Amino acid sequence: MAVTAGAAPRRSNQRAACAVLAVALAGCSQGPSAVTIRPVVDGPSDDMDATPLGLDTVEMSVAHAGGADQKLQLFKRGQALELSGLPFGDDLVVHMWGPDRDVTDNIAYGRTCVVSVAADAPVPEPHLFFSRKGKFATLDIRPVTRVAGLSIPYLGSALLIAGHDDDGPVTEVERFDPSTGEFHPVGMVGQRDQAVQALFTPPNGPQRALVIGGSANNLGVNDIDVIEGLNDGLMRMSVATSDMGRVGLTATTLGNGNVIVVGGRIPGGPVVGDIDEIAPSASDSTPLPSKIAMLAHPRAGHTATRIGDARAAEVLIAGGADDTGTPVGTAERFDPLSNGLIDTTASPPIMVHPRSGHAAVPLIDGSVVFIGGLDATGPVRELEGYRPGVGFFRYSNAVLSVDQAVVDFATTILPDGRILVTGGRAGPAGGRIERAYVIDTNPFDGTPIITPTDSMMYARAGHQAVLLCDGTVLITGGAPPGFPAERYNPPDTGRR
Repeated sequence: MAVTAGAAPRRSNQRAACAVLAVALAGCSQGPSAVTIRPVVDGPSDDMDATPLGLDTVEMSVAHAGGADQKLQLFKRGQALELSGLPFGDDLVVHMWGPDRDVTDNIAYGRTCVVSVAADAPVPEPHLFFSRKGKFATLDIRPVTRVAGLSIPYLGSALLIAGHDDDGPVTEVERFDPSTGEFHPVGMVGQRDQAVQALFTPPNGPQRALVIGGSANNLGVNDIDVIEGLNDGLMRMSVATSDMGRVGLTATTLGNGNVIVVGGRIPGGPVVGDIDEIAPSASDSTPLPSKIAMLAHPRAGHTATRIGDARAAEVLIAGGADDTGTPVGTAERFDPLSNGLIDTTASPPIMVHPRSGHAAVPLIDGSVVFIGGLDATGPVRELEGYRPGVGFFRYSNAVLSVDQAVVDFATTILPDGRILVTGGRAGPAGGRIERAYVIDTNPFDGTPIITPTDSMMYARAGHQAVLLCDGTVLITGGAPPGFPAERYNPPDTGRR
């Protein structure tokens, strides 16, 4: 079936996408069947705020990922959305603007994930999510309700794992594939809440998604759930044994593909200072955990942030609380070359605002920004930074407002390098909020600029937010049962 400017797509969001294009370009008619590629256009579901209304034209292009357009075409009302005469390649992307990319007030954008077009393969029909830029759009999918769950970007899709609902831990694993628009369960894992995630990439084996730690029935979960994608699109679930049954721990992928797991608290027990490494076994590259070091300052509710993309990039361990609940002010640095902590006794890195339950996000200039969290007196609204060779420092005028979240929020690095912060609570006893904001950096002095953006349709806290392969952000969970997922469509900058 050829998709016209106004035609309904297949699989998920059928009514939504037809509504988008029917309103924008009128009519759900069919075009010629002999085309090279027919993108399937998805869109918001019953969400007029995110739906691009009143479009007389749209513009589509095909380009190699990150490259210049190879073919560009303008479509008027009623024309079939189909592109022919495309170059062969395994890294092609279809872009769509409304009304077109060169008009200063273009309001809508969408792109596909990377697709392959080959002479000896079936013609692809990739999905493209098209909506107003800078808006949250409601989707026609309703994931399993989960709070404090995980969303893992894996093999171009998003895996939703773990967390809890009103009845206890959630064991169902769900997968959303933006390239096909399909959302469905893919398996089950053991019961666990407050777990952490990491991607494990051995040099001689497939990448795997790991779910580590957490608790079930007030006991720590020692097993690691290992998820591996197969060639037929299915997921293989397996278990690796460990002794990392802790909450408030962190898992960080190193530059060499291994994972370090740091600190945490044994449920009902003490805070620990263990640093474990998950490395490939010598026989078959399966993940094998082992204890390699100890923190000088045991902590839970901290962050562990890899600084840079180099194979030997160090990890900054900051914040968290000790056994007495007191925030830990002294940060520690892990060196993957020595598999140990760097001696900073002579000049220890001290946080401006010791905090726990915060977020730490790397910036494109090599620094790290710390957002939210709690200190000994309550919410921390002042952002602070860390830069290698400088240490922690205070920003000028980078302070969250009293109605912006400091706990239970989610952060996502957007394709243009900005940080999207969604939902959460303005205090530890506050209600869920729907507000969102974007953190950009001043190009002259690197100071964060906090700018409110569109609000989510639903208030969420302890939710999941994951960047998809098309540059949009999938928002799930953290809301009452039955609430639909949402999708944030950033500007097209950085999404080539």
